[in-house]
Amino acid sequence: MFFYYDLGEYGGLFYIFAIALMIWSFIIQGRLKSLVRKYSDVRAASGKDANTCVREMLSANEVYGVTVQYTGGDLTDNYDPKNETINLSDTSYGKDSITAIAVAAHECGHACQAHSGMLMYKIRQIIAPVAGFTSKISVWITVAGVLMMYAASKNNGMSNLGYSISTIGIVLYAVVFLFYLVTLPIERDASRRGLKAMKEFGWVSDDQFKAAKKVLWAAGDTYAVALASSALTLFRLLLMRGSRKK
Repeated sequence: MFFYYDLGEYGGLFYIFAIALMIWSFIIQGRLKSLVRKYSDVRAASGKDANTCVREMLSANEVYGVTVQYTGGDLTDNYDPKNETINLSDTSYGKDSITAIAVAAHECGHACQAHSGMLMYKIRQIIAPVAGFTSKISVWITVAGVLMMYAASKNNGMSNLGYSISTIGIVLYAVVFLFYLVTLPIERDASRRGLKAMKEFGWVSDDQFKAAKKVLWAAGDTYAVALASSALTLFRLLLMRGSRKK
């Protein structure tokens, strides 16, 4: 996360969580890559490609004005609400595999969220640019405040200023945590919407549907890891500040 620092009496607990999170992250990433690779080689029972499935799902949900475009890379698929485009990567664009259709249906789920006026989706769109900015500066503001507290341990006025600065950094990082807290249920909901369409329109067989669900839930687990990581970072910032206040 960032350099070692005395975290006080709860430091040991933090490092236990950090090691557990690192192991969990490796497991999740490995499982996702394995599932994506495995089901990218299995053609969907319907024979339809991801582009066609997206258009069918958009039409069924009365979502108009959204276009399907190609974007480079693997698993770089995304929905761009500003340009109203569903961007499909090399993994899914024009492909008829289980993975391709599952990923594309998930991104189409985001388009449906946006056009249905889903409140949580709207909140994330508001938070996203703020979180992007605060994620770059919040940790360093907190560290600067803590260092001031350390350097001015015998100067109460300077120490209090450092405490206030570190508090500002922690509040700013809390926005990042809030972003991931909102993002996880949104991603799960998009997967549920995509899976529902896959089953209703018969894009995959029953056995393939189970495989698609594994892919999407494994992808969603990466957001759970990101949420846990942000919570752990917030915990560390609080410990850093607390250890110097004593």
